[in-house]
Amino acid sequence: MQKTKLTVDEQIVDLKNKGVKFELVSEEEAKKFLRYNNFYFKLKSYAQNYEQYQRPDMKGKYINLDFAYLVELSKLDMHFRKLIVEMCLDIEHFLKARLMYDVSNNPEEDGYNIVNRYLEGNYNILHDLYRDADKSATSNLVHKFKENESEIPIWKIIETLSFGKFIELYNLYYGTYGGKNYSGFLGSIKFLRNAAAHNTCLLNSIRRPYKTKINKTMEIMGILSKLKEMPTSYKSKMQNPVIHDFVVMLFVYNDILNYPANRDLRSEGMEKVHKLFKETFVRKKEWFEKNVVLKENYDFICLVLKHLENLRNGRVI
Repeated sequence: MQKTKLTVDEQIVDLKNKGVKFELVSEEEAKKFLRYNNFYFKLKSYAQNYEQYQRPDMKGKYINLDFAYLVELSKLDMHFRKLIVEMCLDIEHFLKARLMYDVSNNPEEDGYNIVNRYLEGNYNILHDLYRDADKSATSNLVHKFKENESEIPIWKIIETLSFGKFIELYNLYYGTYGGKNYSGFLGSIKFLRNAAAHNTCLLNSIRRPYKTKINKTMEIMGILSKLKEMPTSYKSKMQNPVIHDFVVMLFVYNDILNYPANRDLRSEGMEKVHKLFKETFVRKKEWFEKNVVLKENYDFICLVLKHLENLRNGRVI
């Protein structure tokens, strides 16, 4: 059945009917926020983190939910997504840098053969690159590919591929030649990066996760299982795709930048993570202390951050 379109005034009424309070934010302030800062469907999605009454006279109404909580969650989610995008861009850069280093030192690979193998089963990639060439900042590179498609070097094509397509080439190379790589983690990072880059809500799914089925990264699960301070509930936390993929991203970020030449950059990145969780996320912590699910997941991420901080420059993965 189609949902009825609501005006801003009707949206306020709908929220009140669902038990949302307007004690910390007035109805007029809420209307301004819905008009200028966010839209109803997106903002209301954060209510999924709250339980509803089950008794007949209150069924369907949210428990302990003020409009201000939804606003704050939407703002925290914005900061969270920005951080994820920034960290994923760093990861992508160093994945390419390490790949190119390995190719350069591999006497069995000239940098062209692996690309030809990749394109043999994925010729549509070139078709797509040609089709969108004039919309791309790498159009000059792409147009040169047409001159001789059998002599496209890896150091050029990786500059033109989307992150997802780059991962395919990355996996092919290390699947062929072996060596230290992050192939087992990149599906999680791709999902998280794409969601954040497209401004998809992430913090609206902590209590009720996306229905996406995930294969938990057993290497990370194994590490968490050995931490004395980690409660057994970490297993249920890691069933949430957003929590799982964020933890995977943190481990990969700390590992791929765990070289003397990169540690200052890693420290800067992790300082931003700590600031987000230790300052921004708790600036109005009294609003969320009664929400057990949000609090427990927050505490879990803080334990992961503490573990990574304690490693210093030791082995991460």
